[in-house]
Amino acid sequence: MKIVQFGLAHSPNVGDGVIAECLLHGIRLCRPEARVQTVDISGRAAPGDRPVPARGVALRLLPLLPPPIRRALVRRRLTRLLDRVEPQWQSALAGADLAVVGGGQLFSDADLNFCLKLARVAALLRGAGVPVAVHAAGASRNWSVQGTALFMELFGTDLRRVGLRDAASLAAWRDQTGGAPPAPVLARDPGLLAARLYPPAPPTGRVAICVTAPQILRYHADADADAAVAARGLDFYARLADRLLYAGERVTLFCNGAWEDRQALARLAGGGQLSGAVAAGCVQVAPPPGTPADLAAVVSGARAVVAHRLHACILAHAYAVPAVGLGWDRKVESFFAAVGQGDRFMPGPFHAPDDVARALGMAAAAGGDRAAAEAEADAALNDIRLMLAENWAPARGAA
Repeated sequence: MKIVQFGLAHSPNVGDGVIAECLLHGIRLCRPEARVQTVDISGRAAPGDRPVPARGVALRLLPLLPPPIRRALVRRRLTRLLDRVEPQWQSALAGADLAVVGGGQLFSDADLNFCLKLARVAALLRGAGVPVAVHAAGASRNWSVQGTALFMELFGTDLRRVGLRDAASLAAWRDQTGGAPPAPVLARDPGLLAARLYPPAPPTGRVAICVTAPQILRYHADADADAAVAARGLDFYARLADRLLYAGERVTLFCNGAWEDRQALARLAGGGQLSGAVAAGCVQVAPPPGTPADLAAVVSGARAVVAHRLHACILAHAYAVPAVGLGWDRKVESFFAAVGQGDRFMPGPFHAPDDVARALGMAAAAGGDRAAAEAEADAALNDIRLMLAENWAPARGAA
């Protein structure tokens, strides 16, 4: 029996790799006899691949262009990429019993990016006649008319189940698909299984600040945040670290691995306001993670974590490390609400460093909840078990 897993396994943002590897781990726990092949829908064949050259330049320039021009440019670029990788994806589907699409915020329309990729995946799935399950994906309420038409291509496949990772995604999906069957159900993020896959690192006693590049926040932020989140640049992180140091904390700066985040981290620690504190050893800089396990090690060893990045927060929860989430995208807020920690989410787009430092100190003092983390991991694994049980191809049969 063979499962093909479509997602972002080789993204330089290794938070996406956490999803892919934890989903794979969950599938193997539930169906150890299954063969699983992963397909990265951005055309990456291995970690470190950069199938779209000059991505950083594009992220800076695209927001300056009118939406129709942005979409046309993205469509042109992605069509060439998808044409090139399509034969490999088609080969991966040969003999497959089930295709799983997810997780991550795949159903988000940022200039048709994921829309075009998933429409191409849908065309291949339709041609192969393989049963399909969407699992633990996120859906944003930002679909354009073109983007909606592309996402709806999935309904032309043998779509057996749609599992979305939070209540906001469920509502956005229903509203933007017109309630087309199958009705979406809740399927928790596989990243909640991380502590069962990656061994925890020794405790460092340090507060860990996840640095995200301003241009990433600007390009992917919800519309009401947009330029406001990026306007502060890296100054926010420097001031937050200063406040934490003043409060007697030891600080680690880290990132999720995206190329833009790596550059931002290097600027902040190398020649920026924190260079003196770094040189004195008061602030440590974690090497950018090359693998999901690297990121898990940084987060699991921390005393507390603060992040805009969703999967830094999910990893923290998985290891019962107190986390404070910073608002810029509703998916972060939705996660904290889903795990009953809405009080540890700080809405955006502006965050006063004093307020964040205070919230982080309170979270660290309260500590993590190991029982809650285990319960969420059990639920995430059960969601994978249900997905496999309900959607296994009867024509090919399960052993």
